[in-house]
Amino acid sequence: MLGPVAPDWRRSDSALGRLYRWFLLDGNRAVVAGVGLVGGFLLVGGVGYLVDGVFPSPPPHEYGQTTVPLVSALLSGNFLLFSIVVSVNSLFVTQEVSALDREFRRIQSVVEYRRQLEDILDVDHVPAEPVHFVRLLSAEILSRAQAIDDDLHTSEVDLRADLDSYLTSLATETGEMNRQLAAAASNADLVIAMMDYNHDRQIHDLRRLQSTHSDTLPERTNESIDDLLQLLQYVATGRAYFKSLYIRQEFANLSRNLVFTSVVSVATTASFLHFLETIPAPTLLVTGVEAIALAPFILVGSYVLRVSAVSRRTQAAGQFVVSDSVTGDVEGISPPERDD
Repeated sequence: MLGPVAPDWRRSDSALGRLYRWFLLDGNRAVVAGVGLVGGFLLVGGVGYLVDGVFPSPPPHEYGQTTVPLVSALLSGNFLLFSIVVSVNSLFVTQEVSALDREFRRIQSVVEYRRQLEDILDVDHVPAEPVHFVRLLSAEILSRAQAIDDDLHTSEVDLRADLDSYLTSLATETGEMNRQLAAAASNADLVIAMMDYNHDRQIHDLRRLQSTHSDTLPERTNESIDDLLQLLQYVATGRAYFKSLYIRQEFANLSRNLVFTSVVSVATTASFLHFLETIPAPTLLVTGVEAIALAPFILVGSYVLRVSAVSRRTQAAGQFVVSDSVTGDVEGISPPERDD
């Protein structure tokens, strides 16, 4: 049976959990960066304004002693960050240019994947739209699980208990994924909806159930379990493919947004340094310029946070169940005992 899942406030429906999820996953990355930028400006600017009201302000010509080195460092950092992203983007573009036979095999593998799935589902055509495709898979998984439940409704107590536990877990995870898929409007939403679907755990538990009760399972039920295992493997393959598409799309969006943000940031900071001697430099103006200079870094951070969160929570190990709660051991395989 499945082990208990520890409650996680980050995935709860509380206000803090929803805010955390919006900031890390659901929010538009440009909006998240903008909120972080405005929040930092209000915090630093407000504190600086209060400090100016308590302590005497230095003469205007002394502002440059701290402002110029900081803004100059941020300006240099923007050029460096932009050059790094352009270099990495060049690598991605290079990977997109491939030989004809490689592209043919890649497209052929996708076509073959769809054909094999159509044979398993006994349908003439599966949807090409990713959200509808995944919803078809999830509906078929629940249908096959219900068929197994109907076949074994009068089984022995132990088998019935293990099956009920497994089907409850499967229905809960599949239902939650379907709930999020209903609001999915982009490839990012699709991957986020699928990222908590633990297909490795479901495959592991279903195979263990089949192995443990192999003597009491009818032949028809064994075939249904094999079909369900195949469907779960197709879900795993589809999620990995959609995740690879999402990461490439996310990086393309980052590159485009970073170009616009960097141009504005460099122009603003360079103009500020050029006219520093002729314009007043109150605290709020200096803080605003520094916030604009930090905008590219905050934008990159917002994208990196979401990509790293998605990659971490969609880690898959095939037929192994990976867990962060242990010291790296694979669950279900006990490490060998060592002699002291």
